[in-house]
Amino acid sequence: MGPTAVVTAADAGEEAMVADAADAADAADAAEGPDPAGRRVGLAVPVDLAAVRARLAAGQSALLAALVAGGGDPEGFDQEALAATRHALLDKRRARVAHRWPTLAAEPEFNARFLSWAAGRPPAGAHADGLGFGDAYRDELSEDARVELLRARCARRRLAVLADRTANGTLLALRTPGLGTVILRTPR
Repeated sequence: MGPTAVVTAADAGEEAMVADAADAADAADAAEGPDPAGRRVGLAVPVDLAAVRARLAAGQSALLAALVAGGGDPEGFDQEALAATRHALLDKRRARVAHRWPTLAAEPEFNARFLSWAAGRPPAGAHADGLGFGDAYRDELSEDARVELLRARCARRRLAVLADRTANGTLLALRTPGLGTVILRTPR
């Protein structure tokens, strides 16, 4: 199918785009010609693939940093779309932490506090994000949320003795192979 058939099949809004593509195809055909052996060869344009890949990688890194790690917005992107995507990714991250840490998520103002805490921090996974958030707000958490965090810290160890001291009291976590994890509460 030639360029003329494409133009007649295209609607009015696509005609300019199709015409530009047809002009580029005609220019490429004109630049081609037979080589000494009679074979058709294309226009030889040297392309440094390493440089192209490096520019693409840098652009992807800048976009990723802007979306999840508090980096500046890269040029050429719609600022509103970047802000909407950033908010959607933070909300998805908050939902994953809430699913992994239900007692922590039941804390007052968890949603707003988590979004504030996570903005500008690269994601580390629901487990690590929950621990990091819990550490940041530890003095303001309920005893149940602190117990949930202590149990999670002990779960990956064979033997553990961990203490969590706040103005609200001290929690002591003990973990042994035969006993499992036991949380002891000390009076205030």
